[in-house]
Amino acid sequence: MKKTIAIIFALIMAFALVSCGESKSSFTMDTKALVDDLHKAQLFLDTLTPISESALNKVIGIKTDHVVDFTYEMGTGVTGEELCVITCDSEDAAKEVFEQVKAHRDDYIKQYESYAPDAIPRMEYAVLEQKGVYVVYVAAEANTMAVSICGEYLK
Repeated sequence: MKKTIAIIFALIMAFALVSCGESKSSFTMDTKALVDDLHKAQLFLDTLTPISESALNKVIGIKTDHVVDFTYEMGTGVTGEELCVITCDSEDAAKEVFEQVKAHRDDYIKQYESYAPDAIPRMEYAVLEQKGVYVVYVAAEANTMAVSICGEYLK
């Protein structure tokens, strides 16, 4: 009897340790619908252009080995506007990608100080969120509306 109880406790502990591995999230989001809603809201002054996976790494600085899906669109460079919705394979990867996107945004703010200072508020007050396996960054002329739309998806 004592052996059986000891084995049961050992199994429970083993399952508990396995579940403490790489963090996954039960939160899900329809990323395509979010991107569509952001476009429909006409938040941007600029025309946004999608970037490739290699540009995601080279231009933005995002390591793509844990990126499952992404939409990353950039403006022409004058407005500082960008739309980014990234899905990672784990919450830990999303936290890392969040930091990479934040570093990109902070770098652009420094670059824009002498180049296009009027664009800086779009980046400073942008949506920049990580929830579960998702990272969202939206720098737009209508940031207040972007916050509202993204808030509906990230709640």
